[in-house]
Amino acid sequence: MDDVFEEHSPTETRYGGDHLVEALASQIDTENIMTIISLQKKSLGRFEKTNEMLLNCCALSGKRLEAAKKEMVEYRDMIIQMKADLESIFRRITIFKQRLATRYPKVYQEVGKQAQLCFQTRIQPVVFNEYN
Repeated sequence: MDDVFEEHSPTETRYGGDHLVEALASQIDTENIMTIISLQKKSLGRFEKTNEMLLNCCALSGKRLEAAKKEMVEYRDMIIQMKADLESIFRRITIFKQRLATRYPKVYQEVGKQAQLCFQTRIQPVVFNEYN
């Protein structure tokens, strides 16, 4: 038991370590090692192919994303233009209604009442319940 705790010189330890490696190497079956290495090479080949496929997929996705961004910018600009056009139309209608109301107040008021009655009878309020 005392010799386990004895101090060894660095050269003795180095040679002792080499002896340990040789002893462990003699316990390993070279056929199993070759099988493991072969499986690892096959796995590496598969991973490389998968990595290549993922890179291609990423490149395709990037191109499609750029195209989609471009389309979104175009659609956004179109919607902004449509909004501006609708606001302009709404302003024109409001101005037109104001002019009619000042020029023909009695007729405008009567037509407004008739239109309101027409809308009330035709358009029913939508009631949402749990079955809609």
